Parts: sequence; structure tokens; C-alpha cells
Amino acid sequence: MNGDAGLIMAGMKKRIIVWIAAMAVVAPVLHAGEKEMKAALDMWQQRQAEYNAVLSVASTPEQRESIPPPSADEVAPALWKAVRKQTGTRKVAAEARRGHEHAELIDVPRYEFDEEWAAPAVVWFLNHPETLAKIYEQAPQKLAAYAKALLNSVRDRHFSSPIIGEACAKLSENTGADVYEVLQKIYERNSSPAARGAAALAMSVMLTNPAIVSEEGGAAHARAKRIYLIRQALNLAPQDAMFGSASLTDVATELIYRISNLDEGTIPPRMKLTDPQGEQCLFPVVGKANLIFFWDPSEDVGMSIMQKQAALLHSYPNLVLCPIVVNGDRESWLRMMQNHGLTICYMDDEQGTAGKAYRVEHLPHAVLVNEQARVLFCGYPNMQLQAALDRWKNQSKGRIEISRDPLPTPESQPAEGAPPLREMPRF
Repeated sequence: MNGDAGLIMAGMKKRIIVWIAAMAVVAPVLHAGEKEMKAALDMWQQRQAEYNAVLSVASTPEQRESIPPPSADEVAPALWKAVRKQTGTRKVAAEARRGHEHAELIDVPRYEFDEEWAAPAVVWFLNHPETLAKIYEQAPQKLAAYAKALLNSVRDRHFSSPIIGEACAKLSENTGADVYEVLQKIYERNSSPAARGAAALAMSVMLTNPAIVSEEGGAAHARAKRIYLIRQALNLAPQDAMFGSASLTDVATELIYRISNLDEGTIPPRMKLTDPQGEQCLFPVVGKANLIFFWDPSEDVGMSIMQKQAALLHSYPNLVLCPIVVNGDRESWLRMMQNHGLTICYMDDEQGTAGKAYRVEHLPHAVLVNEQARVLFCGYPNMQLQAALDRWKNQSKGRIEISRDPLPTPESQPAEGAPPLREMPRF
């Protein structure tokens, strides 16, 4: 019996050793930093879950607005500590110096967030850049270096991660060509359709940057590429895919609307506005150049421009000025006009139909339309608007007027109103 018992015990020990070895293969020991990263992200997910639970029982929009979102003040330092450690250096190609045919290799630091396991932390910090800025608010040079290193970690390692698509919406808010190149690498080399779709849509968003547009071969080529990338995003991403906090489909639909109605060279929607006498007026006025100007009397820049309307019309005598007040009631609007000596002004309706049709998000907002009802400029009234006005004035000098009120051709007739699309999602 004792011999048999010994054989049984030996067999059991052997099986236990085999089981432990198998478990070591199935569940490898986590790196210390990875453990800390998971603990910090679990903390964040718990707070998000609690916030969503409270939000779900709020019965009114006012109650939902009053619920503060979860704070990342405790999560960010713990997460950053888990992945920031420098682990050595690596060779990368520096930009080619003048007179050198090839780029030289230089040593740059390697961090734990360069490791594959750290992709969730990298995505989190890309989506919450303000948290890193808060950690290094007293050390701007360190902040810039770490921000660059995080982006480089995506370019060199995490571009192929299936979760990197979750950061593409936030990346698209940047203006740098280096960010655009990273998104392009995700789109071209990631194997996840969802990640590729998010990167394609983010590239389309960034293709409004003049510096990137010039690199892509000009406005016409960039516009065609934007449309292609939006189609790619819709084809690649799953139907329920998100782009930041908004539906990818909603953002794509909105971008198509803007490209079709508010980009340079397109025909903007026509709108009905009320004049000081209570009459309905249609804008843009066909056959004339129009400067449509959305503003609020309480906003200093808009008021300053409005007080110079006489000088503006003197400089551009063939221009139809269409200033639109987007906030306030009729009585305060008329009183404001009288107090400031304004003679030309119109008012949007209570629903803000004109502002929504022109996708006005910040005031003031200007749209310059030529005689053929084509958009020449759309955006904040800065030096680019001044340049567009001067180009229009110089081009219109040599034109011969066929009639005092020429009728536009059907393709240059502004559309009556705008399609009933949602406002631009916040992503």
C-alpha cells in the first residue's frame, strides 16, 4: 500500500507541475507597470460607470447638466506613473540635414508606454491631453517632450493596435502634419476595420488645415480626398462605431453636409430672415455678392465690425451686407440698432434656423458669396476674409453687367433652406 501511495503521490505531483506550467503559458505574469496601469484604468472605468448610472436616472436636461463628469485628477497621476519609466534608448532616423542625402540615426529615450501592453494607457492620455498638461503645468518643456514621445509611440508601435481607433477623433483636433501622418499610417497599416475607419474619418477632418491641403496638392484634390475618406470610414467601420463621443455615422453625415454646402466653391443654403420692419427677406441675394455675418451684440468683435459697416460698404460698393443677430428678442434687437446707429441688420428666427443651416458654432461668423452664389470664404472674420474680399473686388472690376438683376443659372441657384440634419456632434 505504501508503495502504491508513493506512486500515486508522485503522479499527482507530476500532474500539478504540468498544470502550473500550462497556466504559466495561458496566464503570463504581468509586468509591474502593466498591473498598475490596469488598476488605474479600472478606477477610471468604475467612475465612468457610476457617472453613467447617475446620468441615466436624471429626468430632465437641467438635472443631467448639473451632474459633474468624473474627475481624472487621481487617475491620471497613477496611470502616468505606471507607464512613464524610461527603459533605455533606441535609434531613429533624424530629419535629413541640409547638404546630407540621407537622414542620420540618433538615440532617443524609450519609455514603458512604447511597449505593446501600454496601448490602453497611450489611448487614454491621447483622449485626455489636459491631464498630462496638469501634471507638468510647471514644466512646459517636459510636457512638450512627453507629448511628442506619446505620439511617436503610436507612429512606431501602437499604430497597429486594434484599440488605437478610439483616439483618432481626439487626434483629429490637432493641426500638425505629423499627426496627419500618424493617422495615415493607422489607416494604411492597421488590420482592424474599425480602427482604419476612425483614422479615415479623422484624416478627412484634418484635411481642412491649409498646410495639409497644400501638401495634398491643393483645395480641389483635398476636397475629393475628404469625400473618399468619408466613404471609406462608412464602409470600414461597424454600424455602431463611435468617433469620440458621437456616432461615426453622424459625424460623417455632418461632414458631407458641410463639404456640399459650405466649402469654398459650393452653393450655400438660402434662408429667410426678418428685417427691422418685420418683412421676410431671402438671402443670399441672387446675382449679387453677399457678405453674410452672424453676430451677437454682447460680443465685442462682432460689434466692432458692425460699427464699421458704412466703411465696409464704401470700400466694396457692390457688396450686399447681411448681418444676422442670432440671440435675443425683437424688442431688444430694435433697441440695440437704435442705440448704436445701425441701419442694416436682420434677425434669425426663434429656432435659429439660419445659424443651424450655416453651422454657426462660434461668433462672429462670416460667409462671403459671389455673384454666382458660390462660397468664397466661410469662418471667423480674420485676414483671410479680407484677402477673399479683395480678390473678389479685383476679379469683379472687369465684368460686364448684362442686366441689373441677372437670373442665376439653375445650378447656381441657392437651395431653399438646408436639409434637416442634426447640429455638428461634439467629438
